[in-house]
Amino acid sequence: MPSDDSVPVASLSFDTALVQLEALADQLEQGDIPLEDALRVYERAVELFGHCRARLEGVEQKLELLTRNLEGEPVVEQLEQPEDSADD
Repeated sequence: MPSDDSVPVASLSFDTALVQLEALADQLEQGDIPLEDALRVYERAVELFGHCRARLEGVEQKLELLTRNLEGEPVVEQLEQPEDSADD
């Protein structure tokens, strides 16, 4: 099985990229990896972050298109978070 950083970022799903990004952030937070490895991990994390951001922006644009009113103007509504959800 190939290592995570041998797979091109552009080919990853949002969920896979996010899982990898979280794992890399955990590695960097540990602070116990050599400098060269930390730089490689950071570079991959930046790529993954950009990919995730681009995917989210694409979804946002699609949602905006799907939520236009009869006059063709975007309808923007705040999403409400359920009261029982809490940040980790």
